[in-house]
Amino acid sequence: MRISKLDIVYLALPLVLWPLSFIVLKSVFIYALSGSVLILAALTIAFYRKNIVWVRGRSWIAVLIFGAAMAAVLYAVFVAGGAASSALGLQGYVSSVYASIYGSQGRGAATIALLALIGICEEVYWRGGVQGYAGANVQRFAKAPWIASTAYYTLVHVATLNPILVVAAFFVGLFTGLVAYKAGVLGSIAVHVIWIEMIVVLFPVVL
Repeated sequence: MRISKLDIVYLALPLVLWPLSFIVLKSVFIYALSGSVLILAALTIAFYRKNIVWVRGRSWIAVLIFGAAMAAVLYAVFVAGGAASSALGLQGYVSSVYASIYGSQGRGAATIALLALIGICEEVYWRGGVQGYAGANVQRFAKAPWIASTAYYTLVHVATLNPILVVAAFFVGLFTGLVAYKAGVLGSIAVHVIWIEMIVVLFPVVL
């Protein structure tokens, strides 16, 4: 496998952007992360769009329905996780995530729109660009590229210094990675956007 300089920059950018968004610019977190993932998605569309499989093996309507169903399952996993966090005395980590997301705008229109943007752009990059790149260029991931995207997605969240976010990233990466592999990135976008609006805006697990 030959890796170009562009590939290195493209794949390494989250290692810079995640600490920047979650730590350095924590006071404006949701705006910082929105900008970061927008950059990653734009690079994916510009240079790595051939790796993106939008719909796989079924109609786009079926893919969206499948994604919505998996979003509901993922939300149920997070409800259980919220209860477990509370029982383990880790509720403060969960609350800090919500506080960072809400900022000064609470659960208003700006938050809803930015969360949708984050969900879409993350899927274009992580499950479109990165997962597609791994499947096409790394032999060991050819039949299970979702392992590569899930592992890397989880790894970059270590920079948040929040163990709950790391665990959350693993489950989000696993669900969206598998859905993208089975149904296409349109499906993983549906999972991510519906789930994030449910868990943050509609039915938060911690207030």
